[in-house]
Amino acid sequence: MTVCDLYFDTESDEKNKVVETMDTVFQAAIAGYGKSAKNFHLPLLKLHRGFKLRSVYLPSSSTTRVDEKGVMVVRSLKELLKDDKVDIVIITSPNRIHFEQAKEALSADKHVVVEKPVAVSSDEAEELIRLAEIKQKILTVFHNRRGDADFLTLKKTLNDGALGELVEIKSTFHRHRRELRDGHWKESSEPGSGILYDLSPHLIDQSLILFGKPNAVYADIKNQRGGDTDDSFDIKLYYDRPTKLEVTLSAGMLVADPVPRFIARGAEASLVIDGKDAQESALTNGQSLTPELLKELAKQQQAFLYQGDNAKRKPVEIVPGKYPQFYDDLYHSITKKWEPPVKPETAKRGLEIVEAAIKSSKSGKRVKLD
Repeated sequence: MTVCDLYFDTESDEKNKVVETMDTVFQAAIAGYGKSAKNFHLPLLKLHRGFKLRSVYLPSSSTTRVDEKGVMVVRSLKELLKDDKVDIVIITSPNRIHFEQAKEALSADKHVVVEKPVAVSSDEAEELIRLAEIKQKILTVFHNRRGDADFLTLKKTLNDGALGELVEIKSTFHRHRRELRDGHWKESSEPGSGILYDLSPHLIDQSLILFGKPNAVYADIKNQRGGDTDDSFDIKLYYDRPTKLEVTLSAGMLVADPVPRFIARGAEASLVIDGKDAQESALTNGQSLTPELLKELAKQQQAFLYQGDNAKRKPVEIVPGKYPQFYDDLYHSITKKWEPPVKPETAKRGLEIVEAAIKSSKSGKRVKLD
């Protein structure tokens, strides 16, 4: 393991021990109330006895309803931050204002969880890291894809050594949506919009967790639907480990055909994982991610190991996903002074790779990383 962020360190029994007694309940506030807040953070907070949602910030122009009993709606971030009972601010606003809102929340002495990406530039991420250090508050990023069942299965298979010396990994997260969403910030020309900032932070983060920082980046970022921003990318990360390893990260909005989520090839065997993690769909449908449900959801994906010249196929058991562990780890980070579930330094490193990918796509050349 190259990067020992808490939300990935599943080997530690201490870090995974269930806390039976939670004497302190932390009050949380959410800035923004879109899909991320309603389908991820709110149900995961409800699942944890150590957190309670106190308030939601929505601009005065917003007509969104918050139908949560006992939850206040405030109309300015300043009003939210003046509330001394708020311990943690969860930022799920559009990417362009992540930095601004996180900076204000840290300055108000709140712990901060930011939806990925933590900011739209590595310089902004660095400023937030320094401010969190000064304020002695937790700054972490919601890289929930570390808890995907397929990624955990890939990680376990790599650790088992079944593939031998790795030579190639393909990580793909395609969608199919031909129509543009008029007025949606993700498909506008504003900073942090487009599929590159939406999906590549997840895929880059997974590669960083497994292999650390690459030596070089090559990228092809495209606009295939004629909108105002990018909607397709292919990013290659090059590693010297001591043997060469190439990691390809791909996502597009016009891919209707099924593509494996992961393909990993080594000197001894190949691993293919099909389907997508089902935790997001379960949360969207109002299901609670209990340990029992997580085991059932894992059965919706398939993985196979191909070995030998005849490519003999062997099924691989899918490791259950673990989205709920993010807030378990955050609770321990606050109460036991553990590291954040996701280190902001890792998120900053991911943004450096995004910036290198943009530079590479514009120049058509491979970009070396310091």
